[in-house]
Amino acid sequence: MPLSGLNKASVRPRGGVARVGLIPASKYAGSAPPATPAVWAFREDKARYSEETTGGQPIAKMVRHTLEMEFAANPATRAAVDELRAAAASEGVVALVTMASGRVVVAGWSRRFGTRYPLRLVAESVSSGEAPADCPTVRVTLESTDADPASSL
Repeated sequence: MPLSGLNKASVRPRGGVARVGLIPASKYAGSAPPATPAVWAFREDKARYSEETTGGQPIAKMVRHTLEMEFAANPATRAAVDELRAAAASEGVVALVTMASGRVVVAGWSRRFGTRYPLRLVAESVSSGEAPADCPTVRVTLESTDADPASSL
């Protein structure tokens, strides 16, 4: 049986993340974003959001939400990552991720579970770079596992 829709002309790609706003899970109401989420200034083209779905019928479906961001390493970044680490450990965070296409998704919150499964900091790495002209960087990875894909705003 052929799959329909696979031979349609493709549109110009618009991948990537344009903006990320993080909100402590306890402050996200679910119906609308707060007026001022903390916007994270990651390095250009150095953020990525992905969802991986596993399982299905008859096994319960699980969706892993992963948000990765890379920043220039400096004292301000260190302080912000320290705050993020504390918030992610205590209550978790909800991310408003604006894609380059303009689509906005909410990760770390679902209609079914609310903020029961927020994003948590699962990895943090620091790199000096390889060449003298390289920018030292800090990379953080936030992740959550839920039963639903991210919601669109």
